[in-house]
Amino acid sequence: MKKTLLGLVCLLAVGQVLAVDEASVGIKVRQQSGANFVTGGIGEEAEAFLEISPRYPIHLKFQQGGRDIQSKGVQVKVIDVKGESLVEAVAEGPLFYVNPPSGRWKFEIAWQGQTLTQTKDLTGRRYLDLVFDFKRPD
Repeated sequence: MKKTLLGLVCLLAVGQVLAVDEASVGIKVRQQSGANFVTGGIGEEAEAFLEISPRYPIHLKFQQGGRDIQSKGVQVKVIDVKGESLVEAVAEGPLFYVNPPSGRWKFEIAWQGQTLTQTKDLTGRRYLDLVFDFKRPD
């Protein structure tokens, strides 16, 4: 009986964790070309992004010299293999999460005159955590 009750409590707890959505933690969902994305993560909002991260298979993080960029203005482009943009947006903080379909994606990230790119394959239930670290001005 105790094991059954404990199992039920664990299932309820997992269900509550999985039930966290963006609205419940105050994050606005945007959509382009059928892909949802969220952006932000400045200050205490970063904790809310941890709660919703399982809903987005691609997590982009923007840094300068190893430190999170705590401002808005990073230009983000998510491009498919045909060269067409899925998402073009301006990040509102150091975090940008997107949920495109499986496939090969190129990420072009621009900030303060620098452009960084990465190309990655998203397959199945895999998560991609990509860090874009900009150089500090000389």
